[in-house]
Amino acid sequence: MNIDNLRECVDLARTLSFTQTAQRYFITQPVLSKHVANVEKELGIEIFLRGKNGVHLTGIGRAFVERCKELLDCYDEMLEEMEHLKYGNDRPIDLGYLYGASSLVLPKAIRSFAKRHPSVDVRYLSMEIDEIPEALDGNRIDVAITSDLEKFDPDRFAWRALYRDSLCLIVPKAHRLADKGKVTVDDLAGEEIIVPRSTFMPNETSHITKVLSPILETVEQKRLIGDLNGIRMSLMVEGCGAIEFSHLRNYYSDDEFKFIPLDADLPEFNVIAVWKRSNETLALLDLAAEFERQCRRLDLPPACLS
Repeated sequence: MNIDNLRECVDLARTLSFTQTAQRYFITQPVLSKHVANVEKELGIEIFLRGKNGVHLTGIGRAFVERCKELLDCYDEMLEEMEHLKYGNDRPIDLGYLYGASSLVLPKAIRSFAKRHPSVDVRYLSMEIDEIPEALDGNRIDVAITSDLEKFDPDRFAWRALYRDSLCLIVPKAHRLADKGKVTVDDLAGEEIIVPRSTFMPNETSHITKVLSPILETVEQKRLIGDLNGIRMSLMVEGCGAIEFSHLRNYYSDDEFKFIPLDADLPEFNVIAVWKRSNETLALLDLAAEFERQCRRLDLPPACLS
């Protein structure tokens, strides 16, 4: 049954004039008569009596119109609620993020987003990379900036590619390799090196181990450090090196550390904005798009998703 035809019946019950109701809905009187007749035929009842003395409601027609008013009120409330959920108006967005990966992009993106959505609060939670998939899946956050794409089922999650990242060697400025423009595998022989934990980067850690295989017996690998501050502290205290994301230069001070490219066949990564499809709103989509726009403005290396 056409919802607009029900609205016309309710209005006709108020005006008792086909002329006035037809004008109100910008249709002709014959079209309105056809709409009313279709409703009466579908229900198998007579709603209106038409005669020389004008238009009158039948008894069952009066009951029908009252129920129509209730139905239309519920329908309009539903539309309003769906519109609210669709746009995410006034609903806060909980954002989980990798600080190093997003510190350049986040402030400008949020400021720009806030101008378009002043009623939407964005709440921030700095997280480690292995915490994000579970937090998204459990609805503790709505969207995340991370680089661990393979952990997200494309049927349940959507994402925007922000920029491409890579692994590099991070060393304190006093380290013997700090002055090098590029480091080879042979340069790392005999070093104490922090590598990513295999618990959240199993493929990458395995690849790094394979790259280091010619000198692996001479290298002491440290894998127990699980957060950015722990890595930074170990670099400062022990004077060792770390094979980690290049984006950590946004987190560590250039006065203390050098980030040196590795002349080796190491994987690259895509930093992404990712969210659960079931939590998607237009406001959330606009926020993710703003992250991508800011990456383009900063001329960050474009992501490459196959």
